[in-house]
Amino acid sequence: MCNEVVTVICSLFGWILSAFAAFSCFFIEGKFLDGQFGSSSIGVGFLGISTWRYGSFYSHGSWCKSWESYSNIIEFMEGDLRDSTWTAAYAFAIIAFCLGFFAVVFSFCSQKGRGGLAALLFFITLCQGLSLLVFSSDVVKVFAAHGIELGIGFGAGCSIAAIIFWFFAAVSAAGVAKNGDGDSDASREELEEPLVANDEAEAA
Repeated sequence: MCNEVVTVICSLFGWILSAFAAFSCFFIEGKFLDGQFGSSSIGVGFLGISTWRYGSFYSHGSWCKSWESYSNIIEFMEGDLRDSTWTAAYAFAIIAFCLGFFAVVFSFCSQKGRGGLAALLFFITLCQGLSLLVFSSDVVKVFAAHGIELGIGFGAGCSIAAIIFWFFAAVSAAGVAKNGDGDSDASREELEEPLVANDEAEAA
């Protein structure tokens, strides 16, 4: 029973965090010098880009603008910096989110099929981890070449946390499946014992 609760809770939290990761506009973040405001921050995500004066996002920030809207502000952003690695990372983030929804639904079901659920959760964990491929993309490299180091942002942090929750959910589901198999074997043995006894009695 405890493992079932852990599976449900971890799956639910993993799915929520994967949503923040996949649909964030500041998956990775960095600082740059703005001639007008001095030191500013920039967040780059799968859905767009956000910028704000350091420490004052809500009062001096722009929320989730398109990549094209920054081509006139940041010179080196002319054209689309998102390469195949970035696209693959986004695809894995979406896969983790979509499959995570089904995993959450299945986690509320009975113990039957828990082995399959555990396999699904391990696969989701892998996909969630591959969303961190963004750190190997041209986006990070081009920004770094112009003095803007992009590191872990809100979205990446949520993705890392989701990996942990998905993994614990998978391990817990595997534990439930193992216990279920053990109970099935015990029940089978209990059924076989009377049959053996009857055969011995008949033979005597």
